[in-house]
Amino acid sequence: MTVFSIASFGSQASPKKENTHRRLPICTLGADGHGKTTLTAAIAKVVARIGAIHTNGDGDFEDQHPISHPIQEGVGITYRSIAYETSGKFYTQIDCETHFDVVKMLISGSPAIQGGIWVVNAVEGVSLDSQAHLDLAHQMHIPTILPFLNTGGISKGDELLDICQQEMRELLSAYGWEEETTPITVGDALKALDYRGNSITSAQWQPIVDLVFAMNRTMPVPLDTKHLPLIMPIHEIVEAAKDQVSVRGEVVQGQIAVGQAVDIVGKGDRIKTRVLSIRKNEVRVESEPDWLSVGQVLCPPKTIKSHSEFTALIYLLTHEESGTHIPLIENDRPDIHLWSVDMPAHLKLPQGLSLITPGDYAHVTLTLDLPLVMEIGTRFEVKKMGSRIGFGVVTGVE
Repeated sequence: MTVFSIASFGSQASPKKENTHRRLPICTLGADGHGKTTLTAAIAKVVARIGAIHTNGDGDFEDQHPISHPIQEGVGITYRSIAYETSGKFYTQIDCETHFDVVKMLISGSPAIQGGIWVVNAVEGVSLDSQAHLDLAHQMHIPTILPFLNTGGISKGDELLDICQQEMRELLSAYGWEEETTPITVGDALKALDYRGNSITSAQWQPIVDLVFAMNRTMPVPLDTKHLPLIMPIHEIVEAAKDQVSVRGEVVQGQIAVGQAVDIVGKGDRIKTRVLSIRKNEVRVESEPDWLSVGQVLCPPKTIKSHSEFTALIYLLTHEESGTHIPLIENDRPDIHLWSVDMPAHLKLPQGLSLITPGDYAHVTLTLDLPLVMEIGTRFEVKKMGSRIGFGVVTGVE
């Protein structure tokens, strides 16, 4: 039996372990200047003592330069990353350069973050950008967020620390992260990084050790997309004969096998059929030729559904990223590019917002002319007058 599947996100483990262990992609969240990069460097320093760092260089996070990671052609995010293992768990930690690098990473899903460390500086408190990151993580359904209160030199008994912790806890609870699984770690990231000793029980390193142990207790098992329900969009109709159609597509998640029963969904009724043969990325199914079209999706029976109305977070590309200055306004008619087709949509903005300008993002409602397969977390592009002006992610379906 022939089986096709897709690879999961990133495995940077050593060659001996990469076939048996998968890394969990996590990131730091929080406002610029609150200590995300310092904390990440401190974690690397401590993990080098209690676990293992996996890098191409000497393992010193401080000396790594930010790299530009392409999301799409002409669009990218800048971040540092480090891969490490501790207590038998494997992580790839992403530390973005700016606030909007975090925004673009979470909305685009590249990298596909599955856990986060939310850093708040006690001197500044929870800023608007810091709250925005937590809101985005909630919208992206990131299951585990571990908060770190960076004291920034404030003494342990200072009342400001208690006030900041209370503010953080109230916000975390409002978004559904419970105290039992979201403990707040309090420490000084810079003092941990500057510590020149090697005792993991030192006052400087103990908060970092506590944070790492909390990660190992609460972070989820890495998501293996090949175990998710099949999604294979049709990119091209290759050949059509009586009762059989060959289509070309890409397995986005799950697996497909000869003889497998599948549904073909989107742009109309659900079509029940089965896979007759597979050759590279071409699949032959039982179907009348005029029933299938580009933009439909192969999936297991009675699983994935198509929708006409949905909510989404969308980010509009800057002029440097798209070459255009096109905004989006209330009742606009952009095209949603999904599964190789451009589908006209009606846009509704949130109350109090009259337009989305390039370089900004918003939570919107979209209604398609024809239903397309989607679920929470499905990514798409936004187009206007034939030009790509943004990208988005589905946050809710009707």
